Amino acid sequence: MNQVLQSAAEHVRLGWVLGVMTVFFFAWFVGWTVWTFLPRNRARYEEAARMPLTDGGDS
Repeated sequence: MNQVLQSAAEHVRLGWVLGVMTVFFFAWFVGWTVWTFLPRNRARYEEAARMPLTDGGDS
């Protein structure tokens, strides 16, 4: 068999792995984005947004 055709056949056989990884990482990204904007996380992010403006002391 031609080396080019054999290499192409191997890539096609492993193509489903790349498809599964793409779907997994896309779902993970969407889930992380939704989790970030949930109302219960608002206080945590507002506190983090003010962090650069504080001097580090609690007083």
